Amino acid sequence: MGEELVEKLEKLFNEMKDWEKKPIVKSGRIVVELVKLPEKTSRRSVKPSTLALMIRREDAFRGLLIESHDELEDLITALSRERVREIAKAIHEINKKRSVKEFEI
Repeated sequence: MGEELVEKLEKLFNEMKDWEKKPIVKSGRIVVELVKLPEKTSRRSVKPSTLALMIRREDAFRGLLIESHDELEDLITALSRERVREIAKAIHEINKKRSVKEFEI
């Protein structure tokens, strides 16, 4: 990780408004965006504004917020499991069969 990238992101962070998103990558129907999360205040503590990654479908408003490198690595590990891939393929086959409806003439 280069210092130049850190400096660029710090500058961007200071210029962004709360909940503002900046696209980073689009792969098929998945979009990864940089998002500025607002300050969180509770009775006991205050969590300052932070940057996070949002992973979402291109047609969705909400997505998965990733706030740390560890969370991203855990997600990559989970999605890389062969079992998850097999289940995703099976779901695709089931949904493909259900997406076509035939009507009697």
